[in-house]
Amino acid sequence: MSNEEPIDLYAPHSPEQIARTLKRIMDDPMPDAKARVFGKGSEREMTLRYRRRDASTNMEPVLDAVMESYKGGTRITGTFGAPPGARYFPYVWVGFLSLFVIGGVAAYIYIPGAGLFATIFAGIPMLMIVAGLAAFRAQPDPASDKAKILAFLAEEIDARPVT
Repeated sequence: MSNEEPIDLYAPHSPEQIARTLKRIMDDPMPDAKARVFGKGSEREMTLRYRRRDASTNMEPVLDAVMESYKGGTRITGTFGAPPGARYFPYVWVGFLSLFVIGGVAAYIYIPGAGLFATIFAGIPMLMIVAGLAAFRAQPDPASDKAKILAFLAEEIDARPVT
């Protein structure tokens, strides 16, 4: 389940200057911003995500990139996509809760008089599965996050796609 897109950008600044610029921006808490590009990095690498203040899930798509000197500026290459935790967590969530559903169904079938217990034991995890899947589906569109991150890089460090 890999939805990573390659990113290849060029910025007319040195990697050190880009790192200083991004650090200055990331160190500003921007308390009035409803959403912002947030991340970390060094002169060689960066990790950026677009984060909304009211919905921080750590499942937002992320730009993971490396920076290297290139033609008097910096080439930024990497991928944009969901972090590994966001890709695999829904499977782990459903798999773990399914064990309780199976246990509840088995109790209902094999233990006489355990109908109410088995129904609750299986029913609550089933509701949790449905709620979790609904929450995963309600995530904002990754394309808008990518566009906002690329617009941020274009505005702050004049990064443009390599042609």
